[in-house]
Amino acid sequence: MAKHVLSIEIGQQVTKVIEIDYRKKNPHVYRAVTFATPEDVMDDGFIRDRDTLAVAFREQLQTAGIKEKAVVFSIASTKIATREVTLPDVKENKVGSLVAATAQDYFPVDLTNYSVAYSILDSVKDDSGSKSLKVMLLAAPDSLVDNYYNFADTMGFSIESIDYFGSGSMQVLKSEIVGSYCACVQISGNNSTVTIMNEGQQLMQRTVSYGVFTMAESIVQDSENGINDLDSACDALTRERLLCNTLDYEGLEATESARMTDTQYASEVEHQAARKVATDACGDLIMSVIRVLDFFRSQNPGIQLNGLYLTGMGVKVNGIDDLFSSEINIPIHKMEHLVSVTFPRKFGDSLYNQTEYIAVIGAAINPVGFKSNKAAEKGMGGAKINMVPFWIVLGVAVVAGIAMSAISVGRYMSAEKKNTDLKNEKESLSYIEGIYNTNESIKTLDSNINTMYKDTHSMNEYMSDLIIELEDKLPSACKIDSLSINDEGINMSVTSKTDLQAAKLIMNLEKDYDVEDPATEVGIAGLTDIQCPGITHNEEEKTWTYSISARFVNIDVYDSLVESDGRYAMASKDSLLDSKKADGETDEESDVEDETATDTETTDDATSEETTDDGSTSEEASSSESTTE
Repeated sequence: MAKHVLSIEIGQQVTKVIEIDYRKKNPHVYRAVTFATPEDVMDDGFIRDRDTLAVAFREQLQTAGIKEKAVVFSIASTKIATREVTLPDVKENKVGSLVAATAQDYFPVDLTNYSVAYSILDSVKDDSGSKSLKVMLLAAPDSLVDNYYNFADTMGFSIESIDYFGSGSMQVLKSEIVGSYCACVQISGNNSTVTIMNEGQQLMQRTVSYGVFTMAESIVQDSENGINDLDSACDALTRERLLCNTLDYEGLEATESARMTDTQYASEVEHQAARKVATDACGDLIMSVIRVLDFFRSQNPGIQLNGLYLTGMGVKVNGIDDLFSSEINIPIHKMEHLVSVTFPRKFGDSLYNQTEYIAVIGAAINPVGFKSNKAAEKGMGGAKINMVPFWIVLGVAVVAGIAMSAISVGRYMSAEKKNTDLKNEKESLSYIEGIYNTNESIKTLDSNINTMYKDTHSMNEYMSDLIIELEDKLPSACKIDSLSINDEGINMSVTSKTDLQAAKLIMNLEKDYDVEDPATEVGIAGLTDIQCPGITHNEEEKTWTYSISARFVNIDVYDSLVESDGRYAMASKDSLLDSKKADGETDEESDVEDETATDTETTDDATSEETTDDGSTSEEASSSESTTE
């Protein structure tokens, strides 16, 4: 095992390389190199152009005087799947075998072409006192792992291990942050990692797709601020106070003076535009962090976070801690230096501070160790394999096999006979499979039909019955001007000659009498919450216009009422007519009664002084007509 390694992280925009002690708890960083990744070389962690990247690597390593060939890669890619699982409490050297046997249960993909690794997070106890292990499982495609072995072969590197970005960060953070229940936001270039910890143990980790470069790109894309390239935008974020105090642009007030020249005023306008864009871009990051914290609280009710630490490249963004503090009600701490790691002097004069190297430092301390069988077979990026132990093991296996072959012959013959009998039995019962498949297909079809019926069943199916019943309850002197029906209920506009007819209609809608038992009052089965929000009186036309609204009852409630008691169902028009005829009442008699009531009510309210042909007043004529009728 090498004493020193090059720990390397190849990002989309920036590549970081450090020469560091290998597998030491408190390592020493000897050299560090940071340079811009060549354009279009990386794609979500994959190296697309090995040759171009190799040229840049050789140039940068030669300039820095770095000759070390043993390397550890830290990979950040969405292709790497992670799962937090709980495993039985076993010895640490047995965890690997347990993970290999059970990993397929935790990932929804075939792991044949994946490299599986793990990291032990914590040892926990349940309510009964039984111990278990909290383990982070990781699965990386072989094509991704092979990609780095191929690059190492191009560079002449010897790969000691391959690590996951998030796991490497945790190796350093658990030594730096030891308080109870706190969060750490590591703000990198294109993304940020939110880790929630308790006394140095990881409770949750999530990655969000916002970072310093996404803020800078937003500034460059805005045409009003005068910043045209990514480097200038990054420099402005660190040197100037572009971020406002809050996401509502508090502190954005422009400085205006009568002595300002046109050039100075234009510069001030550009500065204000850049501040708005930068604040909005940082707001996207803050809102993503808030969502992660809210999710943690929902999963762990009663737990309060005591602090939030900002690390990484984003720490040097001017004013970012104040903006976080105003939007997140948690004490905010900036972490720019690492206590457990020794750095050379004058380190971190640029945008990249000590905490930006957390992932590559952690990769050298305790990497998860992704391995690729294909790359190992080809010998890519590794030392020459010693075959002597292999031949020794092979010889022992051959001798043991010959010694046991005689004993195994009898067992083999017995097993072969049993296998033949089982095959014959299986063939005789093969017809059951067809029956089972038919049954399963019918069950699936039945389930689909029930689901479709449930999804399409609504009160609209009873709409014709509802309209018929409304016609029955509408007084003859009332006229429906408009009727609108939706999934929630009905709204209608009604015109009548008196306000009493409006009251009668509302009473009819709120009450009904069972046609079989007139003494029993029931409501309209399909409607509830009947209201009359407004009434308008037209004095010239002597009419009253009012609106009525009602909501449909829950469809399941209505169905249960119909099934349990038929009297709640909306009656059809024919059944209503038959019921009225049975009581000796016809439609014409009902109309006459309604008209009589209407005229009588009208005479009580009207006092017209106009004279009829026979010399009587209109009031007397109306009274006479009412008496005659």
